[in-house]
Amino acid sequence: MRKTGWVLLLVGVLLLPLGTAGAEHTEHTFGSWRTKRSATCTQAGLQFRYCTGCDHWEKRELDKLPHTADKWVVVLEPTCTAEGRMEAHCTVCGTLMRKAIEKAPHQYGEEEVIREATCLQEGKGQFTCEICGARSSVKIDPLGHDWKKTGVSQAATCQDYGSYEEACLRCEKTQTERVDKLEHDFTEWTVIKEPSGQTKGTRERVCTSCGEKFSERFFWEGTLYQDMTPCEEVIRLQEMLRDLGYYSGSIRSGQFGSVTGSAVAKFQKANGLKATQVADPETLARIEEAWKALGLETPEAEEAQAGH
Repeated sequence: MRKTGWVLLLVGVLLLPLGTAGAEHTEHTFGSWRTKRSATCTQAGLQFRYCTGCDHWEKRELDKLPHTADKWVVVLEPTCTAEGRMEAHCTVCGTLMRKAIEKAPHQYGEEEVIREATCLQEGKGQFTCEICGARSSVKIDPLGHDWKKTGVSQAATCQDYGSYEEACLRCEKTQTERVDKLEHDFTEWTVIKEPSGQTKGTRERVCTSCGEKFSERFFWEGTLYQDMTPCEEVIRLQEMLRDLGYYSGSIRSGQFGSVTGSAVAKFQKANGLKATQVADPETLARIEEAWKALGLETPEAEEAQAGH
């Protein structure tokens, strides 16, 4: 028993320094990898690196290098049913290398119609390889109807649609097509009531084909009035009224509003015209005349002068 105790004590003393040294050296610091054996196409390479603080070391293998072919030679030509093969020798180790060649495309002849297409049903075609006899099927699109007009069933007028029959030249299917109405053939406008001030006039015209009458409310051509579609003519009117001292509103939009109407009425009243707030052709002519009397250049004259 006494001998056994001394043996255990001695082992414990010998192991104590190793445990202490391991605790002090907790992380390795490696240097760069060193090549011990270079990789070739027949064997892997080998590298080592060492810890700078102890005798610990690591190793790693490097992948083999690919073979280097001298010249690829076709030893088996490909066909449309089987792959071909190419061979070459490695210039380093002499190893025989093989590489597959894709199958050649089929050599198809002319299309053979298996089922004829109709107006609505698709057909079927077939190609046959002249080398191996392989067949490939294809769809043939439907032909669609080939319509031909067979005669007018009902002539169109300006009040009623017309129609005509047509038949397919292939399948003899028939259908009826509608013809759009004709446009009315109007007479000249006849004035029933002339415009007066802010009140539009009334005029009508008659279709010479069906006799139907059409009427509308109107101002004389060139008249500018409130709530009309904004336009350049309104902007020109506002510019002249501004220069004449009757208008101080916005000129950018071309909108004929109540401010423009009031300016027109002021000019009309000052020049012996009925203050209607509507710039009819007579009022526009008087405004133009008064504005030109100021001796101001027209926009057209200013543009011509800028061009020179």
